[in-house]
Amino acid sequence: MCGPSRRVSEPLPLETIACPLCGETRFHALFSQGDLALGVPGRFHLVRCPGCGLLYQNPRVRADQLARAYPAEYAAHTRDPELSRTLRHMGAAVRWVLSKRLGYQHLDVADVVWRDKLRGVVSRGRILKVFPPWIGQGRLLDVGCGSGKFLRQMGAVGWDLTGIEVDAEAAARAREVTPNVYVGDPTQAPFPEGSFDLITAFHVIEHLPDPLGALRNMVRRLAPGGLIIVEVPNAAGWGAHLFGRYWSGLDFPRHLVHFTPTTLSLMVEKAGGRVLSAAHRTKPRYFIRSLRHGLADRNGRGSRIGLALVTSRLGGGVLKLILELLMPLARPLQRGEAVRFFIRRSGEQSAWYDAP
Repeated sequence: MCGPSRRVSEPLPLETIACPLCGETRFHALFSQGDLALGVPGRFHLVRCPGCGLLYQNPRVRADQLARAYPAEYAAHTRDPELSRTLRHMGAAVRWVLSKRLGYQHLDVADVVWRDKLRGVVSRGRILKVFPPWIGQGRLLDVGCGSGKFLRQMGAVGWDLTGIEVDAEAAARAREVTPNVYVGDPTQAPFPEGSFDLITAFHVIEHLPDPLGALRNMVRRLAPGGLIIVEVPNAAGWGAHLFGRYWSGLDFPRHLVHFTPTTLSLMVEKAGGRVLSAAHRTKPRYFIRSLRHGLADRNGRGSRIGLALVTSRLGGGVLKLILELLMPLARPLQRGEAVRFFIRRSGEQSAWYDAP
């Protein structure tokens, strides 16, 4: 979420904070861990709030030093799944599904033939997972828009685009998609209340020092009948339970808050919103990354052999295939590696479509 910095050679200064959800100053220390992904020096501490149960870093990197936690090689989260290729190669099928199922009545489907409809039926589940319903005037705000991949995808089907991105370099690329990109803290963006029909934040709010403030601003900026979609790593998922301190979703020191469906719902309610539904999502790469962290952090011949197997093309491919078969079980059991939340303003009635 923050812009990349040069390689850090000294541990970053830390500060003790109150719970970002309920303000409780007491906490239960769980464990500390280093930066397993990018090697930023220091030990970072996971705690649990005794009041609301939120998991968060405490002490955490000082707010004015957070950008230094993002070395130049940090790869921003992509908007996943990404349908750019699908839009190019089966655009007619996508347009047909969106117009028939998600309210995109403005899309021209006059050129759609039976082959396109067949392809649309076959790919319908994937399309419905990626694209939101058409809402109101189609005004979209993507919080943490990165270089604009998701904005480009949504612009291709008619959305009026706006983004927020703290990294100036990424924002410059996003402005090639739309000039309406604010550079800076999402809590400070000067957008008026009720100005967006859809607000998205994919793998963003866990990076923010004030996630509650960011959610409050999202709710304020939402037009009547609008929808917010937020996706975060799931600290109650199988990966977190299986790998513990090596779970890739921790991503110390960049992830400041670690949500479960319960604590995210509590924060949404405090921000003035209401969670309508939650979709659990799984990807083999999350598990593989966690496994690599665990093996790389251990000494011993067995760990070295295991790491070599996981990182090899053959071993990594077999493991990915096994996970592709097993991980879908996490969705109905609500133990996915990430959770996508569909949110409306508190007190509003649900519209014709809430979530896939």
